Amino acid sequence: MGVPIRTCVGCRVSADQSGLVRVVAAPDGFAISRTAPGRGAWLHPGCGALALRRRALPRALRVPAGEPQGLAALTAEVDALASGLGKVGSEGLD
Repeated sequence: MGVPIRTCVGCRVSADQSGLVRVVAAPDGFAISRTAPGRGAWLHPGCGALALRRRALPRALRVPAGEPQGLAALTAEVDALASGLGKVGSEGLD
């Protein structure tokens, strides 16, 4: 069995699950977790701002678009992971 493939909601590029971050909408708020229960969406580190601009993240998580503060903070956290990995967006993630 192969490696799971997921699609980034920001750039819409498919990649191995290991190169993406899972964002979860849970009853108590938003979180970054691969195993947390709740509605999830996958992002490349660095694609958070693009996902917000495209309104793809609220749509994928099925939350009202009127909750930008929580999502903006969460996507900033995801984008910060890109600097730690040395990658921006989907570059280098095949």
